[in-house]
Formats: sequence, structure tokens, C-alpha cells
Amino acid sequence: MPAMTRIGNGTDHLRVLIVHPDLEAGERLVQSAVQAGHVAHYAPDLRGALALIARAIPDIIVANREWLERNGRGLFSALRGCSPLPLICPVEGVNQDPIWDRLARAVRAFQTWTGGEVTRVGSLVIDHGRKQVIWRGRPVQLPPLQFKIMTVLARRAGQVVSHTDLVREVWGIDAEDPEARELLKVHIRQIRKRLGLDPERGEVLVSVRGFGYMLTSPEEKG
Repeated sequence: MPAMTRIGNGTDHLRVLIVHPDLEAGERLVQSAVQAGHVAHYAPDLRGALALIARAIPDIIVANREWLERNGRGLFSALRGCSPLPLICPVEGVNQDPIWDRLARAVRAFQTWTGGEVTRVGSLVIDHGRKQVIWRGRPVQLPPLQFKIMTVLARRAGQVVSHTDLVREVWGIDAEDPEARELLKVHIRQIRKRLGLDPERGEVLVSVRGFGYMLTSPEEKG
């Protein structure tokens, strides 16, 4: 299952949150979403839904309509200030399956309207329209150069980006590897500090000795 999601850039793998009080119906919706190529999580109630949202903001919330009518206020309150905002899709009966390709297009149009392209690597979200990084549901303010570094790495998530390529794409200059490595080192250290990452654990923002840097998703490691 792809850990990276680009909505608005031609790739329609969604992060889906299914909320349904009926366990069997919820599991069927999760299976339907996964079979359509999306990443899906299930919650039977508001508490479970809020816990999942706190870990990572979904692209879309598919919720039982009656449940949504009873719990919408709590859900919307939790989503206030989230970026990017998820699209909410109510479903009527237990036998109703969303049409996932249509929902993917709807999410793409919605996110374009609310801010533009979004790149997601696991729990890391790069909101290009708002020039904002969101890590595990928490907005993190990065200076422009560091935001550009994260954007380049996120768009090539799972691949090692060399020091020289990264400097060329961010600063627009050609540099020898030792110079590029030194130029990047202080910014990578500051990005990790702002995100609360431990470089010793090789978490998310990984240094590949002698080559460059790579963004990975903890979800890929299980």
C-alpha cells in the first residue's frame, strides 16, 4: 500500500477513515477501500475516530449518516483548524459502497479549492498551497528553505536524494558533494528538531551515509 499520497497531482491513493457503529459494515467498507487501492482505518465511535485523527488527518471520512447526525458536532469541533481539511462522505445503509474513483476526484477537487496540492508520507503532510508541514496532526512552522527541502524529499519519498541534487533543487546552484553536505547539515538538524525526530532512530528523515537524504514512512516499516 503506498504510504505517500498526492492529491491534486495525478495519484489518487486516499487515506480513508471509516466510522460506523456496525462492526461488520465498518469492516466491509474498509475492505472495499483497500481493494480500491486506498489506506483505510476503522473506528466504531467518536472516541476512536478522534484518536485516529490525532495520529494522522485523513483525506476523507466515510461515516454512517445517522452516526454523523448524532456525533457531527464533536467531530467537526476536532477538525477545526486542521489542514488540510478532510472531505466528509455520509453513507446511508450497511449495503451502500462508496464509488471510490469518484470520491478520489472529489477529494482532489476539494483540496485544490481549499489550498492546492497535498503530499503525504505516512503521518507527514506537506500542504503546498498553505506552505505548511503537518506532522502527526500538528502544524510545524518551517522557514522557506527548510520547507523546500521537505517538499523535494516528499515528492521523491522512498528514494535517496543526493546532497548535490537536493542543493540544486532547493538553492538552484551546483555544488560539490562536500560543500552540499555541509550546506544541508544545519538545515536537516533544525528540521529534525522542529519535528521532534531522533536522528539516531533513523525516523522519517533518514541520512544515507555517503549519498544523501530520504523521507520514509514509519507505516512502511510496520
